[in-house]
Amino acid sequence: MRKKLYDYIKIKINSGELRPGDPINQKEIFEELNISRTPYRDCMIQLESEGFVRIIPCKGVVIRELSIDEGMDAQEVGAALEGMACELAFYNARERSIPKLIELIARAEKCFHDNEPLAPNLNMEFHMAILEQSPNHSLVEQLIKMRERIYDFPQHATLPLLKWEKMFWQEHRHLVEILKNGTPTEFGRYMRDVHWKVQGREEYWETLLSVKPGTVKQYFERRRAYCEQERETNN
Repeated sequence: MRKKLYDYIKIKINSGELRPGDPINQKEIFEELNISRTPYRDCMIQLESEGFVRIIPCKGVVIRELSIDEGMDAQEVGAALEGMACELAFYNARERSIPKLIELIARAEKCFHDNEPLAPNLNMEFHMAILEQSPNHSLVEQLIKMRERIYDFPQHATLPLLKWEKMFWQEHRHLVEILKNGTPTEFGRYMRDVHWKVQGREEYWETLLSVKPGTVKQYFERRRAYCEQERETNN
């Protein structure tokens, strides 16, 4: 029941029915899902621990907004985790996943050619075809939660992301080439340092996180200034 409620709230947010700052209607959930207070409470605690909601004592639960700091932090953690997961999955994925990856690339390229929208989970299918070959299941579980926090929960327009999606699927094709002919280190490094990178793609991340232009650049300038101040203090 907790998983059912978790997915229910996720769908509500992705559809735009629930947006940052909106309260979760406990009575409506009890009636619609026919669940009791215990799984509801457990689910809200889980969602709060993952940063999706905020529990306000004596008032209820509201949807949290993902701040730019949290978004960029999650991006860096996600990049590191997926780079490591790809290295671990390399040989299994080379043996088992290449036909599936090629099929997914062909489906994406057909959508681009026909000017049709991509299936919502096509990108995740590609990544999971690799990640499910990793022997470290705990690592993959944490990575999936991180990806959900970045990609699934914010509400964003898909049209401005189209040019980036085309580029990302070109990178997917390059990942397959590394899988065929490269090494685990090359595979993990490309995923971490190229496919997940922010610099030069600030527009993509700002659209994804629903923040105004220049926000990502300001974040890195602010962080760089902080690091320089810390260095001067320590010296």
